Amino acid sequence: MSKIIFWIVVVFAVLFVLRLASLAKAKSRRERSGEPPKPLSPPEPTVRCAQCGVFLPRAEATPIATGYRCSDPACTRQR
Repeated sequence: MSKIIFWIVVVFAVLFVLRLASLAKAKSRRERSGEPPKPLSPPEPTVRCAQCGVFLPRAEATPIATGYRCSDPACTRQR
């Protein structure tokens, strides 16, 4: 049993080292190309559907008098 655990640990260690090497190579390639890192887009605010309680992006929600409603057909039939 201890041999199996030993080999599992060895495999994970090798995979971890390969992942670190891959990240280092990608970083050096990106630095050599001179392109700036891509900026992250700001998070989109979410709202909760007044009917079913699902959270969804505000851009996809329909405003109603009691808040917002999702575009799910089952939810819109529950009026």
